[in-house]
Amino acid sequence: MKQYNKFLIIKFFLIYIIFLFVSGCATKNDELSIENINDPYEGLNRSVFSFNNNLDEYIFKPVARGWKTLPDFPRENLANLAETAESPLDIANAILQFDIEGVRITLSRFIINLTLGLGGMYDVASSDMFEIEKRNEDFGQTLAIWGLPEGPYTMLPIFGPSNIRDAVGRGVDTIFNPLTFVFRMNNFGFETRLPQPVVSGADQRAKYLGYVDDIESTSLDFYATMRSLYRQKRQQDINNGNVEKKKINFSMPDYGDIPSYEDSLEIMIPFSNQENLENIQKYPKKAVPSSNYPDYNEPNTKLLTN
Repeated sequence: MKQYNKFLIIKFFLIYIIFLFVSGCATKNDELSIENINDPYEGLNRSVFSFNNNLDEYIFKPVARGWKTLPDFPRENLANLAETAESPLDIANAILQFDIEGVRITLSRFIINLTLGLGGMYDVASSDMFEIEKRNEDFGQTLAIWGLPEGPYTMLPIFGPSNIRDAVGRGVDTIFNPLTFVFRMNNFGFETRLPQPVVSGADQRAKYLGYVDDIESTSLDFYATMRSLYRQKRQQDINNGNVEKKKINFSMPDYGDIPSYEDSLEIMIPFSNQENLENIQKYPKKAVPSSNYPDYNEPNTKLLTN
């Protein structure tokens, strides 16, 4: 029975992969219609967003505030243990991405913190001695590196902003997490696995308590702002903070229908600045913004008027 369930999970995953590839091909010529492609279920997503906000207000925020009141010991040590437990997943995804630098960073952090950090209780790798900062890698990023499109924007209950690609990645990470296999081999129950995600979630929510509150109080549309921030954050994660997009090209290059530089400017410039297009073209290319994400301090953009 268990083997049959595993087969269904793998089959479901493969169907999703095929769906993403097909949707990527189908929308290749319509990439400029960002909102129509990425948030076709906005009404449903807003309802889930409201549900999540209520959970956050009455459950997650109080837990995060309580977590923040704990002394550094054991709060920081428990958070470090939870982070170290995620390291094998970071390493595995860095390998799948053929990211040599990522493998070096994630593997070095794991070994150093596991040994010198007393099993991961202390983040020795981030100290002045080693200066190896944490790098998060997940299967959603791996799928992006492999060239799969993100698919429609999706607001998941409890987990928050996502898209089809990242939702699939989250499921794969949960099922194939090396730590999960260790728990199963030792017959550890659900109550044994629960503390790690709870500690990790409480610690992350505590770090952004004031930040999220400020965004909510200053945003004209909190949902749209969080959607934009999520997309930018995920793109930054995929690129590992680099400007150039990190992506593995499995296909032959297509040199047809290459958009002109002027076309790209029309995409990024707000309506109010279209008359200044000729003046902007005089600037060097690197002076032009590289992001198509909306600036919510300038509501008169194409993305917000759709």
